[in-house]
Amino acid sequence: MKVEGKLKKMKGLVAASVIGIGLLAGSTTASAYADSNSASIPGLPNHSIQSNVWHGTASFFNTQSYQVSAKFLGTNPGYADWVKTAWTINANGLGVSIGGISGGTASGNTLSGTWTNWDAWISDYSGTYNISGVPISGSANNTASVFVDGTKAASTASIFRFY
Repeated sequence: MKVEGKLKKMKGLVAASVIGIGLLAGSTTASAYADSNSASIPGLPNHSIQSNVWHGTASFFNTQSYQVSAKFLGTNPGYADWVKTAWTINANGLGVSIGGISGGTASGNTLSGTWTNWDAWISDYSGTYNISGVPISGSANNTASVFVDGTKAASTASIFRFY
């Protein structure tokens, strides 16, 4: 009976180790999480507003990096009256909070911000932040909007990740 109990315990430890190594290997294979989405602009054929969001894959105890952008694109886009990017980043888990930010506003487990460029075709922003607590998952959303020739249009890109 003693030998069977020890074998069960050893099998459990080996299985847990293999799963742990697999999770670690899986979490380091991607270099980033990213999404892009576009919406057409009413009244302006062949023109669109593109939203982009990028989030690095750093583990939770390292500084996190992100980039967002809004792009006014088309066959001959010129410049819009304004182009704006507005983002929200969340980290979820046990006692999680966001701090050490390089831009935007942090409140609890959320980081948000906006950046508007006037008489431009692009509005982009990049930053960093730190997470405290034990994060499990996170998300980032970016809404790109444009105002051109009296018309406003918007598009949203989103990502989800496990830490």
